[in-house]
Amino acid sequence: MKDFDDFKLHLTEEEEFLLSKYKQMSDEELLAVVQQKAVELGRRPLKSEMELTWYLKERFGPWTRMLEKAGLKPASKTHQRRKAASRRKLQAARDKSAETRKQAEEGK
Repeated sequence: MKDFDDFKLHLTEEEEFLLSKYKQMSDEELLAVVQQKAVELGRRPLKSEMELTWYLKERFGPWTRMLEKAGLKPASKTHQRRKAASRRKLQAARDKSAETRKQAEEGK
C-alpha cells in the first residue's frame, strides 16, 4: 500500500487527534462515521466534506469502494463483474491445484 508519511508530516493537532481515533476504530466503526456524515448531509458525502480522506483511502481503497462498503452506493456493474471474474479465476486455480495434489497422491 502507498506510504502516507508525507500527509502525516503536515497534520494539525486536530487532525492528529482524529487520526489516532480513526486508527483505534474497527472498519465497521469507521464506516459508521461516514454513514453518520451522510445522515447529517442528507446524501453521500463528497471527499471534500470528510476529514482525513487519505486515511480512509488507505483503509478502504478508492472513494467509490469506500462508499460501497459503507452501504452508501451500490457497487457498479463493472466492479461486480470484475470481482466475480476474479473469484472464478481463483476458484479455478484452487481446483487445478487440488486436482494436481490428488493425481500426485494417486501416483505414489
